[in-house]
Amino acid sequence: MISNHSLFVPGTWSIKYLLPAALILFLSFGNVAPAVAVGSNAHHIGKFGPLHDWPIIPIAMMLMPDGRVLAYGTDTTGAQIGNLLYVIWNPSLGIETSAFETLPNITHTDIYCAGQALIPDTGHGLFVGGEAKVNTIKNYSHNSVNIFDPSTDTLTQSQSMAFKRWYATAVTLPNGEHVVLGGRSMRKFFGTSTIPATVAAYSPTPEVRAQDGHWRSLSSATSDTAYGAAPAGEGLAWFYPRAWVNPQGSVFILGHDGAMFKLNPLGTGALSKYASTITPGLNSLPSIMFAPGRILSVRSNRIAHVININRSGEPVVSSGGILAKDRQYSNATVLANGWVWINGGSSTGNDLAGAALDSELWNPYTGVWKTAANATTARLYHSTSLLLPDGSVITGGGGTPGPLTQLNGEIYYPPYLFKKDGSGQFAPRPVIVDAPTTMIGWNQTFSIEATDNIAKVTLARIGATTHAFNNETRFFSLPASSADSKIVTVRSPASAKVAPPGFYMLFVWNAGGIPSVAKIIQIG
Repeated sequence: MISNHSLFVPGTWSIKYLLPAALILFLSFGNVAPAVAVGSNAHHIGKFGPLHDWPIIPIAMMLMPDGRVLAYGTDTTGAQIGNLLYVIWNPSLGIETSAFETLPNITHTDIYCAGQALIPDTGHGLFVGGEAKVNTIKNYSHNSVNIFDPSTDTLTQSQSMAFKRWYATAVTLPNGEHVVLGGRSMRKFFGTSTIPATVAAYSPTPEVRAQDGHWRSLSSATSDTAYGAAPAGEGLAWFYPRAWVNPQGSVFILGHDGAMFKLNPLGTGALSKYASTITPGLNSLPSIMFAPGRILSVRSNRIAHVININRSGEPVVSSGGILAKDRQYSNATVLANGWVWINGGSSTGNDLAGAALDSELWNPYTGVWKTAANATTARLYHSTSLLLPDGSVITGGGGTPGPLTQLNGEIYYPPYLFKKDGSGQFAPRPVIVDAPTTMIGWNQTFSIEATDNIAKVTLARIGATTHAFNNETRFFSLPASSADSKIVTVRSPASAKVAPPGFYMLFVWNAGGIPSVAKIIQIG
């Protein structure tokens, strides 16, 4: 028997490629939830569900607008192969084998460690670059572009980039275009008697993909320092540059070394460097936009910073507190309430000696960290975490390389999903009865109806995550027109510069601090 807390009710979809109405009533993982425990503190620290198998190592994950998760990274043994496989996980089917569909790579393009984003008008997955072999040697790159269509679950190739890129970042712009920056083009290889040596090279010129698929290079914004070979010629500025659209419409870039930049993607581009810097970090540490124009960045020595980029001048940097543990190769996820959850990682790098099974929660209103629930297994290099429409987080993967080949996942259930009486039981959830089923614009009012009185409304952009970086997610709190009413009016974010076009999870909350399952809406 299914209680109301375990129902996943995405709503009635109006977008032509989404799932039919018969598949709309989803299970919200209630059938795999943690067992009830007397004296449980799940309402304070959350709880993990059981460890479950995945067909591949989910090195990259992307939430599709139909509520399914697209993942890729390896073959079914966890090995890195040129013609890697894709997996669709349907959370409505739980965590059994039947919930996963393994798909072939029909373009025969290796997108291992590619750049990724969602195409705003269609919700298709965009993958730029990836790995290539040269003379049988791996870890080179290519310039191919692939598109995943969730209406047919197929991959097709689009017009290629001008530059080869491996480990690049793709940022969705306010006009629906994408700017791609960073990535390596050639690896350093000393050569053998039969295979020639190669010299490391990078792709320091960004380029923009128009909505029609054509590319233009930002030739005036070429920079080794911001997203190329720096520092010292073979550095890591190119490694998934941490970049976001800022509220002025430009692209803010936070360097692993603590430097900060602004990229204007218009025309042939323009790059400027801020005078401000922050504590240096590692490319294995996460940074995430947790509120409009505000970024939480975990740096070296457990230090966290908050970078406020809401004004047009220098970024304003403040303390984000101190984590309990050093978490190299961890993941940061913005939860449905705007808190940030960090899981996995190790103080000794991609190594089990210092691996953390416990997780940490960060309260953005107080800046305080607290220790949260323990996972079953370590999550290190090539692990991922992604917020789901029911407010839980799927976390999985790790390995290739690494001490464990993690063909598995776990679901984290945050504290807001539980009764506050210490029973460890899920709380009854409000249900969204009515919400927009067609695209809405910016700064637009719309009504929401729920089964409970609505205390607050939140919005989270659907995510795309890999290598400790979710470059798509954003979070908003939408003030409601009146308190303690089942029907409220809210206003969408002010502009595309604050909320880039695309798909967002809409949550309503009751007075007890319990969220609904989200309805996925489109802003554009």
